[in-house]
Amino acid sequence: MPINSESFLEIYSKALNSFDAKKIASFCLPPTIIMTDNSKKVMVSEEELEVGISRMITKFKLAGIHSFVPKLQQTMRLSDSLFFSKMRWQFYDASQQLCFSCATSYTLQKMPDKHLKIIVAVIDDDENKLAEVLARSE
Repeated sequence: MPINSESFLEIYSKALNSFDAKKIASFCLPPTIIMTDNSKKVMVSEEELEVGISRMITKFKLAGIHSFVPKLQQTMRLSDSLFFSKMRWQFYDASQQLCFSCATSYTLQKMPDKHLKIIVAVIDDDENKLAEVLARSE
């Protein structure tokens, strides 16, 4: 069954909440670009994605982040196989207190099996807040 952008994000959020780097990386199509205003990383293999995601998971855990909740803001079709989705991720601690939220935009590609894969992720705002929370883990 084809996955639309909204259901993709629901399934992707479940993977994020599993804190399983391999599972999370499986939602990306290498090379995957992860960008902020200050950095651009190109992850050229699934193994490189897993390592990068594993590092981020460790930082989230050390910062007390326990779960991620997506709020879809916009989705649009760019071409027959490319889609754009903008969402706001809400980050919660173990007692379900909101720590912060972060807007992220995704460019997704529909694969031959009709599933969507992330090819570009852009942290749109709150980058400094995200860096502040992650700095607590260092």
